[in-house]
Amino acid sequence: MSSDLIMPLAQFGLLALFVSAMVGSPGPANMSLMANSMSFGARPALPFMLGTMSGFQVIYWLNVAGLFALLKAAPEVFDVLRVLCLGYILYLAWVIVRSPVQAGSKSGHIPGYGRGFWVHPLNPKAYAMQIAGISQFVSAERYFADALILSLTFLLLGGFLNGLWLLAGSWIRSNTGNIGLLNGLRIALAGLMVGATILSLQMIPA
Repeated sequence: MSSDLIMPLAQFGLLALFVSAMVGSPGPANMSLMANSMSFGARPALPFMLGTMSGFQVIYWLNVAGLFALLKAAPEVFDVLRVLCLGYILYLAWVIVRSPVQAGSKSGHIPGYGRGFWVHPLNPKAYAMQIAGISQFVSAERYFADALILSLTFLLLGGFLNGLWLLAGSWIRSNTGNIGLLNGLRIALAGLMVGATILSLQMIPA
């Protein structure tokens, strides 16, 4: 198959490194995944992770279709998103703080798919990350094909890396018998989630 029809292998390697750095590093989503799995276990927290991945994909394809260009024409929208993002992360942190680690947490208190879905659509950093990926790895000649490869890389490689954070929280839960220590770690993760959000929002140009 002609190299004009598919992304060159070297470019895909750079794409994989880009996604690994952007999605795998500590941030609001990964901190919330780890905190939720530490509180409830990996399996109960899985719907939350699937929600974050779904929300990311929805805004990704909207950005591919030109949403970011429309938002840039109305900069005040990003100011609103900043406020909504911080407010929502504070809400998730409060849910995590109020859900102490215990042997059997009530399922009604577990942040599920719906709560996970809105983590990325309300986060300006997610838009900036996606536009950086689109501008670097999606060519005009192979626009849809490259956009699809980038989407699948975010979904599969990013999902794998998110899953590692989820499993890390579950591993700590399973291998630490001190409930007081676990609750302290959980509260610290909630604080890190809020701190990472504030830092990332400050790095997004107004």
